[in-house]
Amino acid sequence: MATGLLSTREFNVSKREKFSEWYNTVIYAADLVDSRYNVQGFLVHKPWATRLIRGLYSLFEPELEKDGHEPVVFPTVIPKENFELEKEHVAGFVPQVFWVTRGGEEEFARPLALRPTSETAFYQMFALWIRSPADLPLKLYQSCSVFRYEHETLPFLRGREFLWIETHDVFATEKEARAQLLIDSAIATRVLTEKLGIPLMAFLRPQWDRFPGGLETVAYDVLMPDGKINQVGSTHILGQNFTKAFGVKWTGGDGKEQFPWSTCFGPGIWRMAGALVSVHGDDKGLILPLPVAPVQVVIVPILKSEEKRKEVLDYCLNLQGHLRTHGLRAKVDDSNKSPGFKYNYWELKGVPLRIEVGEREVAQNKITIVRRDTREKLVAESAHAFKHVEEIGAKILDSLRAKAEAELKERITTSATDKRQVKAALDSKGGFVRVAFCSIAMDGEPCARELQEFTQGGKVRGHLLNKKEKPDASEKCVVCGKKAHEIAYVAKQY
Repeated sequence: MATGLLSTREFNVSKREKFSEWYNTVIYAADLVDSRYNVQGFLVHKPWATRLIRGLYSLFEPELEKDGHEPVVFPTVIPKENFELEKEHVAGFVPQVFWVTRGGEEEFARPLALRPTSETAFYQMFALWIRSPADLPLKLYQSCSVFRYEHETLPFLRGREFLWIETHDVFATEKEARAQLLIDSAIATRVLTEKLGIPLMAFLRPQWDRFPGGLETVAYDVLMPDGKINQVGSTHILGQNFTKAFGVKWTGGDGKEQFPWSTCFGPGIWRMAGALVSVHGDDKGLILPLPVAPVQVVIVPILKSEEKRKEVLDYCLNLQGHLRTHGLRAKVDDSNKSPGFKYNYWELKGVPLRIEVGEREVAQNKITIVRRDTREKLVAESAHAFKHVEEIGAKILDSLRAKAEAELKERITTSATDKRQVKAALDSKGGFVRVAFCSIAMDGEPCARELQEFTQGGKVRGHLLNKKEKPDASEKCVVCGKKAHEIAYVAKQY
C-alpha cells in the first residue's frame, strides 16, 4: 500500500477555511500527481489519478458515440501554415503554442506546432473527405493531450499539457449546427450533473470572449469551493469560417460553391478531475462518486485473533469475488496496517464504500457497510452485498449532488444593481452575481472591461443558455447606467 507524499495523519487542512492550501495538500496526499518531473508545468499522473481520468473518459465517450460520433487519432503536430489559414484563430492561439523547429540536427523548413487544439488539423483532412452533402453530417472525436504555454499552472486546473476530448462536427446547414450545440450541452449535463453530481451552468459567452475563429461559444462553468469558477468545457459554433479557410466545399446543382457549417465541443477531462476533487472532497480527503472511483468498495478485515485470521480473510476474498463478478471494482486490503490506518487511507483516496468484516460478521454471514460521505453504517446480509452497494452508491451520488446544488444556489447573488454591489458580493462570498447588463455583443465589451478591473477579476460570463432571462424595462446596466438588454452573470475564474 503506497501512502503518498504525506501520511494520512498529516492531512488536517480545513477545506472551507483554507481551500487553496487544502487543494494543494489533498492532490499530493491522495497520491494523484507528482510535480517533480524536471520540465516546468508538466505533471506525472500517478495510478489513482490515471484511473480516475479513465473513468471520466469512459463516461463521456459512450455518450458521444450514442450521438453518432466516431473516434479518431490525429497527429500531435500541426504545420504552421495550417494555423495561418484562419487569421483570427492563429491570433488567438499562437502566443500559447509550443513549436517544434528541429529533428535531430536538421532545422525544419516549416515549424510544427504541438496541438493547442485541433481545428486546423481536422479541416485539412475534411477538405479531402467531404465532397458532397452525402458525406454529411461528419461527427468525429479524439481523446488526447493538448499543449499550451501557460505561465501559471495548477494541477487539474491550468497546465502546459492537459487531457480532454475534442469533437469536430460538420453539417450541411446552420440549423443542424445549432442543434448540435444543444446536444453537446445536454451531454455535458448528463455526465457532470447526473452521473457525477456536479452542477454546472451553461452560458452563451459574450462576443468578445468567444473561441478564436468561431461565431458563438457556450461554456460550462462549475462553482469551486473558494467561489471561483472552473470552466470544464465549451462548445463552439464555427459557422463557415474554417470550412471556407480550408476549402471544405462542393458545387451545388446551381453551379455555386457550397460551404458546410461546423461545430466543436471540448469536454475538459483534466478540469473535471479538478472539479471532482474540489466540489465533493472534505477535510478527510476525496469523495468520489461510484461511477469513476478507481476502487468502488474496499473490504477491510478486522483480525483480532490468529486462529480466526484465515477464516476472516477467506470470507473477505469470497466477498471481493462476488462483487467483482457483478462488475464492481472491489479490493480487500489485507496489508499489515491497522484497521484505523486503513480507514483513514481509503477515506483520503475517496473510496465511496467500505465494508468491514470481523469475526462477528463471519459468524452471522453479515457485512458492515460504511458510507464515505456521511460515515453512516449499515449491517446487512453478505449474500445481498451487491444490491446494497448499488443502492447506497446511488444515495451517495444523490447526496453529493444535492449538497453541491445547494452550495451553488447559495452563491448566486441576485441583488446587485451597480458595480460596487457586484464587487461586494464577489469579495464576500464569490460565486455568480446575476446582473442587468447593457449588451453581450461587442458594444458591451468596454463595460465588461471596466467591471473586471473594478472588481479585480470579475468577468462577464454571458447569459444562460437554457433559460431565457430578460431585464425589466426599467433596469439599467450595472456599469454604464444605460438601458439593460441582457441578464448576465459575473464571476471570477481559474
